[in-house]
Amino acid sequence: YIDGLADAVEQGLVKAVGVSNYSEKRLRDAYDQLKKRGIPLASNHVNYSLIYRLPEENGVKSTCDELGITLIAYSPLAQGALTGKYTPSNTPTGPRGSIYTPEFMTKLQPLINRIKEIGEGYGKTPTQVVLNVVPIPGARNAEQAQEFADAVGWKLSNDEVEELRSMASQVKPVVGFPIEKL
Repeated sequence: YIDGLADAVEQGLVKAVGVSNYSEKRLRDAYDQLKKRGIPLASNHVNYSLIYRLPEENGVKSTCDELGITLIAYSPLAQGALTGKYTPSNTPTGPRGSIYTPEFMTKLQPLINRIKEIGEGYGKTPTQVVLNVVPIPGARNAEQAQEFADAVGWKLSNDEVEELRSMASQVKPVVGFPIEKL
């Protein structure tokens, strides 16, 4: 279907080609296929957050960087788990509840507490701190859009970013999607 997407660009139906959940191999194949037609691969939309960093580990992020493909993170807030929205005694319902269990949220609590502490030092919310590390969220309402907008225009120090990444790496990552293995 990459040729179909290239056809759509050539026909002026779309301006760019983006993909979602592509592995390193699939990215390279799509990039090469589009390149033969003079069309760049614009983006790869993947699950990526402080606690789910598979794109860094499986070569997807480095391939995007190498080939000039924009990596777009979905769920950079880990479905709200990194914002303090959930606690060990207040876990989400539905499918999220099977991921963000009381046990998992207990392990995540030191990271969430540190995110809050750092945010207080900058006058920022936990959401804004997290988005300073892994940006590009999708807002669901005007209130979220404003909070996300307030996440830009300032930067965490390199030490703070590394501290959060290190703390996050101590938490067993949440499960991703099987499609990432294709």
